[in-house]
Amino acid sequence: MLSSSYDVLIVGAGVAGPALAYALATKTYAKRNAPLRIALLERSLSKPDRMVAELLQPGGVTSLKKLGLESCLGDFGSTPLAGFYVMRGERVIRSAFPEGYEGRAFEHGEFIMALRNRARRAPNVDMIETTVTGLIENDDTHRVIGVRTSKADGQSESYFADLVVLADGSLSKFRTAVLGNMPYEPSQKGYLAGLIVKDLKLPAPKYATMIVLKGAGPVVLYELPNNEYRMLVELKAAPLDLKDHILRDVVPQLPLSVRAPILNALETSRLRRVPHYYLPPTKQGESSKAGAFLLGDSLNMRHPLTAGGMTVALNDVVILSDLLAHIENFGNWDEISAVLRKWTHMRKPLASTINTMSMSWAGLFSAEGEAFEILQDGAFQFIGQGPEYSEGPMALAAGITASPLLLAYNSLAIAFYSIWVLFTHPRPGNKFAPQIYEYPLLLVKALTVLWTIGNVMGPVLWAEM
Repeated sequence: MLSSSYDVLIVGAGVAGPALAYALATKTYAKRNAPLRIALLERSLSKPDRMVAELLQPGGVTSLKKLGLESCLGDFGSTPLAGFYVMRGERVIRSAFPEGYEGRAFEHGEFIMALRNRARRAPNVDMIETTVTGLIENDDTHRVIGVRTSKADGQSESYFADLVVLADGSLSKFRTAVLGNMPYEPSQKGYLAGLIVKDLKLPAPKYATMIVLKGAGPVVLYELPNNEYRMLVELKAAPLDLKDHILRDVVPQLPLSVRAPILNALETSRLRRVPHYYLPPTKQGESSKAGAFLLGDSLNMRHPLTAGGMTVALNDVVILSDLLAHIENFGNWDEISAVLRKWTHMRKPLASTINTMSMSWAGLFSAEGEAFEILQDGAFQFIGQGPEYSEGPMALAAGITASPLLLAYNSLAIAFYSIWVLFTHPRPGNKFAPQIYEYPLLLVKALTVLWTIGNVMGPVLWAEM
């Protein structure tokens, strides 16, 4: 069995792993007496083929710039996004990102390969294709001191390091081993179905389009390079026949202008389905196993429909690499654990904002029932009043503003506005606003609305805080 030693081992070369390897190598190179030796371990270094993590919010773009990795977006081509265009029946909202900010959309595999190439070229970073099969612990202290791996030819190897970073994704094999008794386990919240569509004309070019449906969806459409468009469909459960479900329940509710290309794609392109999970973060550095910590989806997951995952991961890398850059001895767990505790505190504003918004807003626009209908009506009318009403929610969704309290304030403002609309505007099918004798029933509905928004947001906010 072969063995090698490094200062830092990073397991997983998705988004967070290569970004951290590059950041640590470049930020510490001129500061240390001896440059860090870093190994980035990945099961397969071929281009990944995934249908999610293709839309990077403006906050994620900002983090790439802070890491010196913004050129990754130009290495292969990416499409700028100006905001979101949301449709619900006859109503539409065009919400732009705050001035000076833009998102980017790209083919996931190309982006990952660009990140890996930058990490590979960083000083003293070795990128190794191997499958990590287990953690190596010190027999006396039980501190993690390395990993066991297996190559494609079956050869076993061991890699040792002062610090092991596990960024091995949503299905992490090492989550429990590092965190021990976790307060939360990953919970599957549904599925996303994905399809590549060609020659599609979006209702608003350069805007990601979200279409709120009845009994299905919602659906998200956005432009990728090379005249390709991604279609994502939210699924509460896996239908027996996915294609039939989209043909029967989704396509008839889409705008006429996009139906023909989507129908053609359903016959000619690969239709895929993947599960998605929610996992609140767990504090590390106190009761977690010494010598290792989790990063990325292995630590924290949220609903993918609002496209916040990469933004959280890259912001985590920005904060973490800045803190670790001042550590001289990565074998000093007291110093590392102090960094992890500080990182947990510093990452919370942005991570909890995006996580809470993704879970609550995805729930709001995909759920059914009268209270949700009232909230959806109110949200559309509130945000549709103009930029001064949409800029706050958009800055939160984009990862520009990091404030769970501001998110709660905006959500309550929409809830109370929805109640005001309930009392003062005609309901569907009626020509006139409600009369005074209807107010007692409307009051009951208003209380149900407040209960619903609290029930949707409350558990997520509690878990995140």
